[in-house]
Amino acid sequence: MCDAPAKAPHKTSHKAPDKAGVSVVHGQYHKFKLIPIMEHHAAFIPAGPVTFGVEGRVLGTKQGVVGEIGASLHVFNADRSEEWLRFDCFDRGPHYHYVLHDLGHNIVWGYDPDANGKMLPWALNAVRTRLPAMLRKSGAEQLAAAVELHGVDAAGLGQVEAAMIEADRRIRPGSIEMIEEGIAWMDRWKRLHPRFNTVEDE
Repeated sequence: MCDAPAKAPHKTSHKAPDKAGVSVVHGQYHKFKLIPIMEHHAAFIPAGPVTFGVEGRVLGTKQGVVGEIGASLHVFNADRSEEWLRFDCFDRGPHYHYVLHDLGHNIVWGYDPDANGKMLPWALNAVRTRLPAMLRKSGAEQLAAAVELHGVDAAGLGQVEAAMIEADRRIRPGSIEMIEEGIAWMDRWKRLHPRFNTVEDE
């Protein structure tokens, strides 16, 4: 029996398609700022050293077809002047970002729902149990230390969970108006930051 040819190791900056054909990214470094939260569609929950933002997001095409839909969880410093983490709990391509606020860049990781279940409870557990470590990976050393010293308000985390469930419910199945608003919001950001969504292979 012949041995199969050895496969070249894949680089962590590249994308590999999963079984549904959705690109799963592995620590891909993006040299652009993420599109900001749509504040008029968001709930903000102060929780001690951090403030959580919960947003229902609908991404689609100019033909009015929903491409992605789900709730996003944003992690800011207390006064919301800096975003450091983002969890996009989408149906088809769930993922999360380490937001390198000081550089205006981000690192994105795809999420595997087959291994870990639905992303929404996973994201909530991550901020409950891994928040200082994840903040440090984003470069937010002082904020991570404050979370370790003071903790995150437990009542605030309960509000975040309720807001995530409500945001996910409210946006479904996704209207033409939601899709068009999202496209306009992204187009405006692309004009301000021409590198947005531009990914370079390393």
